[in-house]
Amino acid sequence: MMKFSLCIEPVFPELDFYDRFAAAADLGFEAVEFWDPAGRDLNRIARLSAQHHLSIAVCCASEAWKYNLSGSGENVTANLEKSIHIVNELGCSGVIVLSGDKEPHFVWQENRIIDNLKRIADKVEKAGITICLEALNSKVDHKGYFLDTSGIGFDILQKVGSDRIRLLFDIYHMQIMEGNIIHTITQNIISIGHFHSAGVPGRHEHFSGENDYPNILKAIEAAGYNGYFGLEYWPTYDHKSSIRDVLGYLKSDGL
Repeated sequence: MMKFSLCIEPVFPELDFYDRFAAAADLGFEAVEFWDPAGRDLNRIARLSAQHHLSIAVCCASEAWKYNLSGSGENVTANLEKSIHIVNELGCSGVIVLSGDKEPHFVWQENRIIDNLKRIADKVEKAGITICLEALNSKVDHKGYFLDTSGIGFDILQKVGSDRIRLLFDIYHMQIMEGNIIHTITQNIISIGHFHSAGVPGRHEHFSGENDYPNILKAIEAAGYNGYFGLEYWPTYDHKSSIRDVLGYLKSDGL
């Protein structure tokens, strides 16, 4: 059975960040996720997740945009080591990292990203942490972003060669960039460490867009994936009602 996690950043804007844990639990989620842990009370997050019987599926590396993988090796490695410590404190098994924006020399930049991931590979393997390298669309939301297709991501992962470094496959972003979602996922499932999802276009409710999410989920499960499937979207109506409707849609053959 697919396990769902809710990204609590774009939902419940009327609630304090820490109050969103209870709201997610009330909606029946087994796990939550969030973006930058920098500046947040890690002890409080760990306490709230335990209190509400929630796992933390993933979070971003600390200051992930500032210390992206295109940066200086020493700075990137130090920040990733810090981030591994953070996710261990939270009992979280995955950390999201970003490629940074495009630079003039594609090959040099790709090689720098590969080198930075290789430097951290031993540490994440020993810690039992999975690095999730996120591909984002460069057409709508993140113009100039380097890693904007899954193909580039899978090529990087193959060259790094660590089971603990995988792709975060965001269906919203990859539908915009390349489509062919089910085939790409099923052919590369062993290289995928986490999923994000939202309706396309708009990044709203899953049933409002061009993807058949129940079919996609069936294909993911049939391919043997047993991790979390993250909901990272911006509701267009009452958030609790929207999230309930999306969960009902994802768990069925459609509305």
